[in-house]
Amino acid sequence: MKYFIVLFSICLILGMENSYAESAPNKNKTTSNSNVEKGKIKWLSWEEMVKLNEKNPKKIFIDFYTSWCGWCKVMDKNTFSDSIVSDLMMEDFYCVKFDAERMDTIHFLDRNWVFVPSGRKGYHELAAYFMQNQLSYPTFCVLTSDYKLIAPLKGYIPVPNFEPIISFIGKDYWMPEKNQNLEQYKANYKSPRTTPWAPQQ
Repeated sequence: MKYFIVLFSICLILGMENSYAESAPNKNKTTSNSNVEKGKIKWLSWEEMVKLNEKNPKKIFIDFYTSWCGWCKVMDKNTFSDSIVSDLMMEDFYCVKFDAERMDTIHFLDRNWVFVPSGRKGYHELAAYFMQNQLSYPTFCVLTSDYKLIAPLKGYIPVPNFEPIISFIGKDYWMPEKNQNLEQYKANYKSPRTTPWAPQQ
């Protein structure tokens, strides 16, 4: 029960912060567990993530996007390009880009997930499953290593809001035994950045 209270609290706080939902990196260093440029997210396909997760389980961050979603592009340009955000995400998550309108079949959890024609185009069943049938973009779903939903994050989230949220989830402060809530964590969060964040022009 406590788990669902924490999950609901995260979703409620993010919903209040987020009014934008649509219905300088060091390139010479690598992270300790992969050949990835420090300060840059290595986005994986769904299939790549599943294979890696089988060998080395880790939390999963999924960016559900569409080709026509303007705020998805702003999120890529401003938030996901930030070196601090990128390092936090690469440390604690497998990061997946998932086109919510992809048309191929994915075999996962002992069943086939397919594209469903609907509206102006349609949606992929696997995207709808993790997004709990709330098909707004962008939506970011954070999962445990065994593919249980920790929290959905919706809409464009600028760096100053996103950084403490992804740290809170990545460091497992959302778990009931940590006895933390997101607002307390944000109030006490100390960013490693040395200059204020500003969106890219």
